Amino acid sequence: VRRLDWLTIGLTLGGLLLFFREGLASESLWGDLLATLSGVTMAWMSLFLRKQKDGSPVESIVLGNAIAAVVGLPFAWGQAPTAQGWLGLVLLGVVQLGLSYLLYTAAIKEVSALEATLFSTLEPILSPVWVWLLIGERPGGWALAGGGLVVGAILVRATLYALRPARRMAAARPAP
Repeated sequence: VRRLDWLTIGLTLGGLLLFFREGLASESLWGDLLATLSGVTMAWMSLFLRKQKDGSPVESIVLGNAIAAVVGLPFAWGQAPTAQGWLGLVLLGVVQLGLSYLLYTAAIKEVSALEATLFSTLEPILSPVWVWLLIGERPGGWALAGGGLVVGAILVRATLYALRPARRMAAARPAP
């Protein structure tokens, strides 16, 4: 991993710590640990899907969700969802998970695992923005600072990497 990548990872982690500073508390230690584990497993998923870029990572996504369904099955007993509940489950399963996984597996073939993970970092940052825009719940100052740091780190990295090939091609051209 290049120095710029390490710098981006550090700034992103720092931004996430600032972002969640207001919500971190000792009472929610298990929730915080599980959220951290969720992020780590998402990064692993990106790495393993990237290793399958010449294959078909969709099968791995389907297998992973099938395993999750089997593991979650014992917790599914109880009162059946209402019609509105079933509609919500279908929308979340097909649109929020299904469509996003299809787009993610298509994109992972074109970007590095680090880039996929960095862009996935935008999801928890943008969630409060959508809540702010739709419901009016304003994020605090630490959340805004952390979110700005994450978005800034990702934008600077993407810009610097986008400019690198242009610099190499310009340097390779003979002088007029």
